[in-house]
Amino acid sequence: MYLNNLVFAFFLVIILVISLTNAQTCLETGNNFTTNSPFARNRNLILTSLPTNVSKDGGFFNTSIGEEGPNRVYAQALCRGDLSGEDCSVYVNFTAHQLLSSCKNQTEAFSWDGDVPCLVRYSDKSLFGVLALEPIQEGINPNAITDVASNLTLFFELWGELMEAVAKKASMGSSKLKYATGVAEEIQALMQCTPDLSESNCLTCLRTLIRRYTACCRTYQGGYVETPSCRMRWDLYTFFSPTADTVRLSLSSPPPDSIDNPLATIK
Repeated sequence: MYLNNLVFAFFLVIILVISLTNAQTCLETGNNFTTNSPFARNRNLILTSLPTNVSKDGGFFNTSIGEEGPNRVYAQALCRGDLSGEDCSVYVNFTAHQLLSSCKNQTEAFSWDGDVPCLVRYSDKSLFGVLALEPIQEGINPNAITDVASNLTLFFELWGELMEAVAKKASMGSSKLKYATGVAEEIQALMQCTPDLSESNCLTCLRTLIRRYTACCRTYQGGYVETPSCRMRWDLYTFFSPTADTVRLSLSSPPPDSIDNPLATIK
């Protein structure tokens, strides 16, 4: 099984475009604020404090600023589980400034942004431990899965098994990190929840993403789905650093030739 260099390069370009163009989601809740208001000042203070604090706190930071009431701002920052502290700070800084420039007067917003997506969100309501399944958004590699998978039944069976296994592993993480990766033949998957979620809420969130991707995008060669509480991505090349904890699955009885191989490249 293999993907030739040209196809690999095209995959890389597509996913870089997807990851770099993730939209900032400015929620229209009806509770807008004005420039130079106490809420605006608190928002600026809290978002600019996130990069330093998230790297010190191991990749996840939950905080609030201001007195109780309408001017109090709550915020969270989450880095991908395989990032160094330095890279974590850089990506959160980028994402926080994107929110500041894009969401001019909304009291609630979130974004998974950057080359290696990191989550930044803020609200006028407490975020800690609250499962947020909406808004939900996705991005895809527009190439058809039939270009690289000759047996779709086997491919989707293996894909589904891997997604469920990675979701379960991520949900069983600690209060500091709910993150997991997985590999099945050439299928690569990464999932993450904000670690303030309970195990059951994290699993609910990730299964929601899997169902959404299956419904909208399963015929494509990769993509992501995300909400304010969790994110999943899969592709046909390695976009993370596998470790001893990476879930590894394979076909129970690998077929001897490329005709029955679900990931054999069509020539």
